[in-house]
This record gives sequence, structure tokens and C-alpha cells, in this order.
Amino acid sequence: MEPDSQIIAILRGITPGDVVEQIGCLLAHGIRDIEIPTNSPEWSVSIQNAKAVFGEAINLGAGTILTVEQAILAAQMGARFILTPNLNPAVIQAAKKSGLSVCAGVFTSSEIFTAIELGVDCLKIFPAGALPVNYPQMIKGPLSQESHFSAVGGITIDNASQYLRYYNSVGIGSSLYRAGQTVDITAGNCLKLFAS
Repeated sequence: MEPDSQIIAILRGITPGDVVEQIGCLLAHGIRDIEIPTNSPEWSVSIQNAKAVFGEAINLGAGTILTVEQAILAAQMGARFILTPNLNPAVIQAAKKSGLSVCAGVFTSSEIFTAIELGVDCLKIFPAGALPVNYPQMIKGPLSQESHFSAVGGITIDNASQYLRYYNSVGIGSSLYRAGQTVDITAGNCLKLFAS
């Protein structure tokens, strides 16, 4: 697998003190799409710090967005997109109004069609590990437009390449980064990911 925008690094638990060093490591290994979840310590400060240091060199997003207020704050801190674990029309509308792209969490065909009607930019199939790997292939037939599918939940550095046969992108969390790990571990995980 080659480094590109198909990989979203989920930095759950990252702290403002670690965010710059860890993102620098990911960027050095070709990963520029970064998600900082809201259930991380001082998540908005981490987004602000990352934006200040890396600017447009990274595609920075806020994850686990559950409220309108979180979506607005993510935009104010410098995020370019949000990811949600569920389908919340009010959050989607607020994010769009704030100029953010939206990767909305969906699971069923009904949720997928509703998300498309709401104008989301990406369909985050979550938890993707609970469905067949080729789920997008099975659901794309009835869709009237081209849609971007991202697999999140159960994706690891070992199975990511399997999912990328059917998905446009994958989000990788604890298999790539765990809170408090050193950059050497992160670098090693990146090498394993791209060796698969």
C-alpha cells in the first residue's frame, strides 16, 4: 500500500502536548489526513496547535462530533472537516454552514440514503468491521450518484488494504496510534501499514 489520502489517522486520546510531534511523524510517513476526536483531552486546543504548526500541509478534522456546538468550535479552531459516529441533521447543517466538509456515520441503507439527501461529503460506514468488507459494492447499485465511502471501526494496519479494495478511504485508530505512545511506535506502525 502506498501513502496517500486514503488513510485517515484517528488520534483518539491525543493531548495538546503530543499532537505536533505525532502529526509530524505521520506526515513524514505520508499520512496527511488527521482526525482529532472530541473525546480527547482538550481536543479543540490540539486542533488549534496542529493548525498553527502545519497549516495546509495536513487535512485536519474533528471526530466524534455529536453536537452543533462542537461542529462550530471545530471550524473556529481550524478544522477542515468533521466526522460523526451517527446521522444528525442539525450537526450536518451547522458544519456545512461553518464551511466544513462532513463525513457522517451511517450503517443501514436508510441512513445512507438520508445522508446523501442531507448533502454529506462522505459516508462513514461505522462500525465497518461489523459488516462484510464489500458492503459498499453491495449498496452502490441503487445509489443515484457517486458517493465516497470511508470504513471506520475495526480497521487496523493489517486489514486496511482489504477494505481499500471496496472503500475510498479508511480511518485507523488504536492500531496506528494509542494515547501516550512514542513517535517511534507510531513510525513503526506506519511502516507496517504501508508494507501490507
